[in-house]
Amino acid sequence: MTADSIPFDRLMIGATLNLLSQAINRRVVEALHAQGFSDFRPAFHPVFQWCKPEGSRLSELAEMCGVTKSAMTQLVDVLVGLGYVERVPDPRDGRATLIRRTNRGWAVNRIAREVVEATQQEWSVALGPTDFAHVLAALRHLTRLVYSPVAVPQPEH
Repeated sequence: MTADSIPFDRLMIGATLNLLSQAINRRVVEALHAQGFSDFRPAFHPVFQWCKPEGSRLSELAEMCGVTKSAMTQLVDVLVGLGYVERVPDPRDGRATLIRRTNRGWAVNRIAREVVEATQQEWSVALGPTDFAHVLAALRHLTRLVYSPVAVPQPEH
């Protein structure tokens, strides 16, 4: 499918958000490859998005990325092998392990952030700063609603 054949005016929100996310991810990968991270793959994005600065447990990453622990283990094994993350003991629980970015992993985050900031600036210019601010605020609000627990009304007695 080419851009000329996409029915933009009929896209539902899922397709719209997915296409925009793919555009950002492509830009990030292109920038990373241009800066020497030629082994970086789009499949790595979720780990970098969800891994906490101090490190995250494998089960947390699997849950946030929507994959099984087995699939996350395989992905982390690849990332460890490439030097992007490391496994370290969890200081709060000696039996547990944290997945934590290495210096190489933090470099990826810095580059990705620069690309996303540049993309936001470009899109702000394209839409106008006020409209872009409204779009971003609305998307953040929707995200908060989706990821916040919703109070379930209790039946009256």
